[in-house]
Amino acid sequence: MPSTPSRGAIEPMRWGSAHSTLPDGPLAAADVCRSLTSTLGPAPLDLLIFFLSPGHVVAAAGIAEAFKRDLAPRCLIGASGHAVISSSRELESGPALVALGARLPGVELHPFVMLNEAWKETLDDPLEFARAAPGAAGAELVLMMGDPFSLEMEHCLAAFLRHAPKVRVVGGLASAGVRPGSNALILNDWLAPEGGVAVALKGQLRVDAIVSQGCRPVGPPLRVTRAEGNVVVELDGQPALERAEQVLQGLAERERGSLRNGLYVGRPMRAEASGHGDYLIRNLLGADRDRGVIAVGDRLEHQERIRLHVRDAGTAREDLEMLLSPQAFDV
Repeated sequence: MPSTPSRGAIEPMRWGSAHSTLPDGPLAAADVCRSLTSTLGPAPLDLLIFFLSPGHVVAAAGIAEAFKRDLAPRCLIGASGHAVISSSRELESGPALVALGARLPGVELHPFVMLNEAWKETLDDPLEFARAAPGAAGAELVLMMGDPFSLEMEHCLAAFLRHAPKVRVVGGLASAGVRPGSNALILNDWLAPEGGVAVALKGQLRVDAIVSQGCRPVGPPLRVTRAEGNVVVELDGQPALERAEQVLQGLAERERGSLRNGLYVGRPMRAEASGHGDYLIRNLLGADRDRGVIAVGDRLEHQERIRLHVRDAGTAREDLEMLLSPQAFDV
């Protein structure tokens, strides 16, 4: 996919976000477009990033068309999620659509689709990497979103680490469903339930990436003794669902109450991971009681020691304040 030229005049960047809970997808998109136009002015925008709830997956094509018609972004990129968040609200149930629009003068945008087959040779071949990720070399930032059932994201990230180690890569995994084909990934005119989408940004911008995961660990570390892709079959030598339920039943009353906010899986970011901040948080996509397995929004490794996590507003606030504090001295 060819790169998109940037504008000539260098003006301040402008960002705006909007959300809608209308049940009709295209109408929700039109609602979001009106809000963004009020904030950012009339079309065209440079970049539009959007996230849609599971109920809007079937309307993803109509939503994308509404965004292109009303906002005419140079780059439109989106993905489905189990829950979405706006600047003021967390939308965890019912239909929801959230968009972040930007005017980015002086910034080049290089969008590209990510398919698993095309990325198999990228780790060992820099030319294949250049073909798979056009415009990524020398970028300040790459925004990347993928389907956990069809794209080996760790392989893609390893290729970036080898061939473009100075490029900041941010993003996440779509999480609208618990089985292949249940997500939606959108990039301009491309829409599919599999693969991934990305856009590289370069030019007149500087990006500092911080992550507030907003979760705290509960229960003991659990060893993955059998896994098939993103499906955990055994934990500590027991059926995965059975072992996870044992941990949850042993939690204190306050911790059990936190389960209402969602249960997540933490992957260790370092060998000695033991507590808060040591884990990379992944969605718990679902469970199959007949098979005794659980599905996670990532591919887990044999013998990996994971830990269950719950969402915690206080932890999220503390994380964000701590991570943002250095920015006050960097002007």
